[in-house]
Amino acid sequence: MGLQSRPNTINWYYCFQLKGTRYFGSTGTPNKTIAAQVEREVRTKAHASSYLSAAEEISLGDALNRYSQSRKSKRGWKGIESLRRKLVGVSYDNRQHESISCFGLNPSQKLHDLTTRTAERLVAARRSEGLSEASIKHEIGLLRATSNEMRRLGYRTNADVAWPRLKTNSRLRYLDPIEEMRLVIELKPTTLKNASTSSQAWSAHQREIHAMSQDNYDLVVFLLDTGCRYSEATTMSWTSVDLVLKTVNVFRSKVQNEGFIHMTDRLFDVLARRFSDRRPNQKYIFESKVGGHRGYATNAIRKAIVRAGLNDPDVVRTKGGKVTLHTLRHTFASKLVREGLSLYDVSSLLGHSDSKMTQRYAHLAPNHASMRAVAVLNRLGES
Repeated sequence: MGLQSRPNTINWYYCFQLKGTRYFGSTGTPNKTIAAQVEREVRTKAHASSYLSAAEEISLGDALNRYSQSRKSKRGWKGIESLRRKLVGVSYDNRQHESISCFGLNPSQKLHDLTTRTAERLVAARRSEGLSEASIKHEIGLLRATSNEMRRLGYRTNADVAWPRLKTNSRLRYLDPIEEMRLVIELKPTTLKNASTSSQAWSAHQREIHAMSQDNYDLVVFLLDTGCRYSEATTMSWTSVDLVLKTVNVFRSKVQNEGFIHMTDRLFDVLARRFSDRRPNQKYIFESKVGGHRGYATNAIRKAIVRAGLNDPDVVRTKGGKVTLHTLRHTFASKLVREGLSLYDVSSLLGHSDSKMTQRYAHLAPNHASMRAVAVLNRLGES
């Protein structure tokens, strides 16, 4: 019992029995894989109705609200909240600065009524709106995370939803040595154009601009030479830095692990200078104006990326993507892999919780088989 074919239709039918009740009906599709998903969903609903009727129900809208509010103190909450609103049909037009209607799911429907078909309809609607696969993937991810969270809290959910698998851009964007040099040059603080006097004679405004410029330069060097995520670098305290052993102890809150990274000469120069110039009792390496850790302030760095020509249309088309702050992490890894460091070692340095994440850099490793093949062909050509 399960799926059945019938002579008078191309569609598959589900048929099963539960607690003496027979369930039979069309799956509405001739595709056996999708039909199996439909059959599982019908069986799950029947099981929930028979055995889990006492489980508390929650609406999709309330579940999304509850999930979003539980992450309000986390970095990136504004993005979660934006996705939550869009899932229920409310988007925001940045140009017009107003909310607009879009395709959305019914917030009053029960969370356990969410099905594979619901998720597939959402994907189809977003594609028709012209959204990228990466953007759609974020929405599906929020929907899935909300369902998992509510299940852990004891609410009724549909555990048999087959979440759509979306393929995003597979090209890996990293900086080559020339691009890295151009970015660093754009960020490196220089004497102000109109300042013919020494730095001691600068105005308070000039000093502030220079300090901000120096901060951005130092942060980019830190990211390039440690492979840290932005949040890991900007929340790091001086207690994690050992200038004698030239090591940095990185705690990765995203994956809940930590490890030591040795400083490059360039990074040591940056951190030694910042340590010497730090204010009394300064906690964080990169501070905000009010004394806490630096927030997500990236405008100046993104402008430097543009000035360096790294996101010119032709470059983006050739390289397969735009340069972002996370590209600096890819650059760190790509340099090591190209120089022969094993993927295992790179995975350890990046703090990947799953070694599969490091496989994206595998194609950059020296191709010894190709080099041996060239040697053979050259030898044959000489004979």
